[in-house]
Amino acid sequence: MRNFLPYHTESYRYSPENVKQCTRCRKDGGSERTFDVAPESSAAARIGVARGDGYLIAAAGIAGVVFLAGLWLPVHGSIAALYAIVVLVVALSGRHGFVIPAGIVCIVLAILGYALSPVTATSPNALADLTVGAFVIAGLTVFTVRIGSRKGPVLEQTRLLELTHDTVIVCDAEGRITYWNEGAEKLYGWSRQQAVGANCHDLLRTGYPSADVVDSLAASGMWAGEVTRQRRDGSRVLLASRWLVCLDHLGQRSGIIETSSDLTAERRADDERRISEERYEAIFNASPVAIWESDWSCVLAHFQSHGVTPRTLRTGLDQLSIVRNLGCTRIANKATAELFGTGTPELMKGKTFVAHYTPSTELALAEIFATFLEGGQMREVETQFRTAAGTIIDVLWRATMVPGESAWSRVLITAVDVTDRNEARAQLEQASADLAHASRVATLGQLSASIAHEVSQPLAAIKTYADSAIRWLTRPQPDMAEVAICLDGVVANTTRASDTLARVRSMARNEAPVSEAFDLAGLIAESVRIVQREANAHGAYIRELIEPGLSLAFANRVQMQQVTVNLMLNAVQAMNEVDGRAREVVVSARTHQQQMMIVEVRDNGSGIALDNPNGIFQPFRTTKASGLGMGLAICRSIVEAHGGSIRAENNSDHGAAVSFTVPSEVRAADVVQRRPAGDHEPVGRQVATMADDRPVGRHALDRLEASQVKHQAGSPVRVIATKVDRPLTST
Repeated sequence: MRNFLPYHTESYRYSPENVKQCTRCRKDGGSERTFDVAPESSAAARIGVARGDGYLIAAAGIAGVVFLAGLWLPVHGSIAALYAIVVLVVALSGRHGFVIPAGIVCIVLAILGYALSPVTATSPNALADLTVGAFVIAGLTVFTVRIGSRKGPVLEQTRLLELTHDTVIVCDAEGRITYWNEGAEKLYGWSRQQAVGANCHDLLRTGYPSADVVDSLAASGMWAGEVTRQRRDGSRVLLASRWLVCLDHLGQRSGIIETSSDLTAERRADDERRISEERYEAIFNASPVAIWESDWSCVLAHFQSHGVTPRTLRTGLDQLSIVRNLGCTRIANKATAELFGTGTPELMKGKTFVAHYTPSTELALAEIFATFLEGGQMREVETQFRTAAGTIIDVLWRATMVPGESAWSRVLITAVDVTDRNEARAQLEQASADLAHASRVATLGQLSASIAHEVSQPLAAIKTYADSAIRWLTRPQPDMAEVAICLDGVVANTTRASDTLARVRSMARNEAPVSEAFDLAGLIAESVRIVQREANAHGAYIRELIEPGLSLAFANRVQMQQVTVNLMLNAVQAMNEVDGRAREVVVSARTHQQQMMIVEVRDNGSGIALDNPNGIFQPFRTTKASGLGMGLAICRSIVEAHGGSIRAENNSDHGAAVSFTVPSEVRAADVVQRRPAGDHEPVGRQVATMADDRPVGRHALDRLEASQVKHQAGSPVRVIATKVDRPLTST
């Protein structure tokens, strides 16, 4: 199959691959979707072949006509010269291999016509005409063959230009496009028909250094550099272009041929790569973490040649003393130089860190090597290094294997200085130990203060009863009944002090309180009797408001009484500076939610001078000059130990209220509507009792300076405690 057909206006190219594809098109019915060559190209090829065959047929016909004319016409020279037309027609067919045979055939036909023509004998110039005609045919044949031999390489070069992906553009001396290859069509968007004949620079909006181009073309006939051009869609592209001056046969400049390759994607990739490298370099150098890259490929080679295993490294450091000098540093950041005090990172390139090793560093390095030999890609250990100044620093050391040209050739190492962290941790541990010691001392102090606070009241009562007993005994006529009553008080308060100490010891041992069911109303009444003397001393009186049918409480009775007495005493003492209004303490008890009962102690003093009134329950917080600040803290501990809660709040008008909840024994009880507060029985008509329900005599009742009503059947409200004017020790 011939390789080329004559070029037409579209510079059609024809190759064996195209023929094969065209053959497939014919077998598949000319489908454009399946094959690279369109059916139009195949049809053009068939037309070109048919046209060449037509030229050959025409040449044969012309040769026959000239031969017949040579036989009968008397002018042999002119007839022989007509055979040159046959040679030219054969050359136009594109079948350049037929040109020489056509010339030979024409000469043979001319000689044969001369021999057979009847006019040859009568023409004296017939032989000369034949000779001239033969030379014309031969000369034209040689000239045509030579032209054809020159045209073949030009066509081959043109075909190669079509095969390249780069753009190839040929312009004449005025800058008009005369050739536009397929690469130019794809890149710029204009077809060959649209581009040929247009001014190149006007079409493509070329941007280039014009002065340099003119000088280079004038000096050497060529120029190479970068240009920018505009595509059909308006976007601009960057090109690497080479321009070459074309000369005609007279050596005059006939145009420029240029070839260009698109640098847009490559330049964009270069820019992205450059930005990425700059970003990495900025992060690398600005990082506060020491980072460096080492080459340990020689270390691996030594391990492999000597059969070193991970177990060998972990059990002995003999090999480590050899290989620790085989690695080298490729690059290090500024933080690395600052960490080790080596000045600049450049001074660390090509070196090792052996000078900064400590015994713990070698153990850590052995562990890293062992991990890598086992196939691990990362190992982190905490070790110590020695800086250039000789300071030992704690470092969190991490080595990570990075893919490289060979195994262990790129190891990325980071080091974080944790010296300050470890020192802070040590200080924290020491502070924790000191705090634990201080907590034990504070606990001991709280326990001592608690004992002093809780025992002070029973001891004061014991002293008062003992003094009264002595006075009754020293009278001219001792009243043994009164002495017995006083001694009973001494015994009762001694028992109370003993119970208080037992409770404090139980709290110190974190033991759960022993709970029992008891009458909360009776406990409040007994507590009122205990604090009545203090209330009288401050000119205050205590009023009780007890909900009728109140259930039994379920808690430790001694502890609940201690809480109630403490709150009452605080309420009485809080009204010490009140003038212009009654000094009244109201103690109430009622059913609360979730099977709890609430006891509230309310006064009309000056209130709690805190933003958060509940702050009074903190240990050692007191407003009294002689107070320890432990009473309310102990109260909170007692209440919370029983599953209750305690809270404080200021009243809307005067004073404050402190309330706490107590668990109740689950039982059915009807709530009886409360009688008005002023509706109670006269004190003189009530029967007063002690805590053990024994009757108290009239004198004892006077000395207690209060009356407390025992529960009466069907009575909805009990009490009112009133102050008396006679002192406890009057005789």
